[in-house]
Amino acid sequence: MTRSRILLIAIAVLTGAALFFSGMAAGKNQVNMPKTVIHHVTLKWKADVKDADKQKALDGIKDICADIPGVKNIWMKTIKIQPKDYSQTFVIEFENEEALKAYADHPKKKEWNDLYYSIRETSMNSVTSN
Repeated sequence: MTRSRILLIAIAVLTGAALFFSGMAAGKNQVNMPKTVIHHVTLKWKADVKDADKQKALDGIKDICADIPGVKNIWMKTIKIQPKDYSQTFVIEFENEEALKAYADHPKKKEWNDLYYSIRETSMNSVTSN
């Protein structure tokens, strides 16, 4: 083999390797760790609660959050839930802990609690951030 042929093969191999590894890097998911605060609720409605009352409670969350600066997103559709005997989930994303506190202390939230506590049997709540 001539030197030029060996050089061409080496360049081809290096180019192929570069393309392969750049493709692998490009195919990786970008995983972010945002600084927002996530409030996650898993709840069980009381057995005799009407669907209209459940919906009123869920609509109330949207109404409260519309009034609070710092609420970024709300998730209301339960896709999967554990423990299985629980009924509903909802998640609220806040810009920071101050917005979470504003939500917890909001007069509409305190009023909403009267309805919510009267129709839910129990709930599990968590707050997570980075």
